Amino acid sequence: AGFAAAPAPAGMAATSISFNPFFPKMFLCALEGGSAALYSTDSSLALRRWDGITAGDVVCIRWSLGRPSLFFVLDDRCYITTFDLLSKTPTDPIHVEQFGKKERITSFELAKAGDSPSQYLASLAYDDGRTDVHLLSDEFVACSAEEMEEARGVLDPRPVEQLREMVMRL
Repeated sequence: AGFAAAPAPAGMAATSISFNPFFPKMFLCALEGGSAALYSTDSSLALRRWDGITAGDVVCIRWSLGRPSLFFVLDDRCYITTFDLLSKTPTDPIHVEQFGKKERITSFELAKAGDSPSQYLASLAYDDGRTDVHLLSDEFVACSAEEMEEARGVLDPRPVEQLREMVMRL
């Protein structure tokens, strides 16, 4: 389950960054123009890039707080698109949902729901001053031991070292 290294796209500004809560060396970067990239703090090369990840510009990107391979992308058309790096096609979303019709979402954050170890919240802030708080479904937060091990195989920083050594030899 490796990823191909990709150079950072020239001239694309970063709009949002999110570090993986399970693998802190791994982070996602949202780029203007509707793209996103997966990075490690050990390399300046993107490990994977998703061009055209949404139909609009990416406003915000966030890792799931409960599942290490899952992340959410908010675009400027108020769609939140969910991706899973462990799915058969990690470039395709596993879920898409639209929020708001007239107003624009300006911020999207995730948090634990109090002291509960398995409940997480998504909060949305709108340009009209409103906020929404939603309880996330178990499918977006429940992680098995097998899933954690599979995610470790994809997101563990050790393969990044091997990739960096290979790139340095070119």
